[in-house]
Amino acid sequence: MNKNNLEAWQKAPVKIVIEAVQHASKKNEEDNLIAFLLLDVGVEMLLKTYLGLPKKITGSITSEDERYSIIRKGFHDVVEGVKSSRQGISVKDLARVEFFHGIRNKLYHQGNGLTVQRVHLEEYISVIKVLFKQLLKVDLDEQLSNSSLTKDEAERISFIKEEINKSLELTKAKKKELELTCNLVVEEVAPNLFLPSFVRNFTSLREKAFSEDEYSLEGDEVITYKRLPYDTKKRMEIVGWFEELVTPLAKKSLYFDTLYSQVEVGDKYQIEAMSSHLGIKNIDIERQKVPHMLNVIFNDFFDLNDFYTNIVEIIVFSDVYFMRELEFMCFDYKNIHPQAYYQSDLEYWESTLDTFTSQNKKLENFISRMNLWLENAVKS
Repeated sequence: MNKNNLEAWQKAPVKIVIEAVQHASKKNEEDNLIAFLLLDVGVEMLLKTYLGLPKKITGSITSEDERYSIIRKGFHDVVEGVKSSRQGISVKDLARVEFFHGIRNKLYHQGNGLTVQRVHLEEYISVIKVLFKQLLKVDLDEQLSNSSLTKDEAERISFIKEEINKSLELTKAKKKELELTCNLVVEEVAPNLFLPSFVRNFTSLREKAFSEDEYSLEGDEVITYKRLPYDTKKRMEIVGWFEELVTPLAKKSLYFDTLYSQVEVGDKYQIEAMSSHLGIKNIDIERQKVPHMLNVIFNDFFDLNDFYTNIVEIIVFSDVYFMRELEFMCFDYKNIHPQAYYQSDLEYWESTLDTFTSQNKKLENFISRMNLWLENAVKS
């Protein structure tokens, strides 16, 4: 839908979210905060607009009286009302919206001095784009476009998108190859860490570690956005659980000393990460010594793949932030950075192609380094 052809009920929420995206594109602390608060206003308006529209427009399966009564209630009731109003609405995206609204409440009630984590802001934008398409049939990317394309530009963008699709397929293949190569490294380092009994016990401890924050899983997939406790003593207790599980299996490894060398948690990088999550600029974290291979437990989110990847980072890459590099890579369209208001469509798609091309080279480099390590390990 062209931006000039928006329906009356679509215009206000679209305008607010576009304003938010424009602030987000400036990438500074103050504009990140403004963008996040605007996004929350925009998404609440989006949900309430949807609930207030006639059934013939939305296809809702709930009655108008029921939807109108929900509009007057609180945010979480509104989300539940949208969730039950029609099949096919993304429950996971609505859960993410509730999580981000919780962050907004913290920002709103605790006042100045709080910051927004950039990854949360970008994901909020991505989620809102999906919900606009599902609920109001609005393509926000189209609304964010700031140029009329010439025929040559349109053809160039079409070609670039084809190249992006090819690059993305390569990215997915490289990711699978990377995961396999990581497992081969772990198998060389400590094969017992692949035992089915270890996997089961690891998963059980992981769920226990998150249980006090009502962290929940659906199979292997996270369906809430709860994290590990921020309390340092509780973190150390969790490290103890996993140390008791892992140590006997890694004890005979030739790399045991490296994996179990004591490292400090609470260094500059981790303090910055945790203060960002908490929304506090200055945070005093008690420094603790933990086994190197278990410091991943201080990363808020972790699972078995993170555990294996952390081992690879320690053994193969040592001083390279291997895990952090992977965390910021895009492996599908939904993770691509949204188009900035100052970018033309052509500039945006060219930069997106550059992103996939450069990260594929980086993935290839990681895989090559791991394979070289494996070759040397076999020889020795």
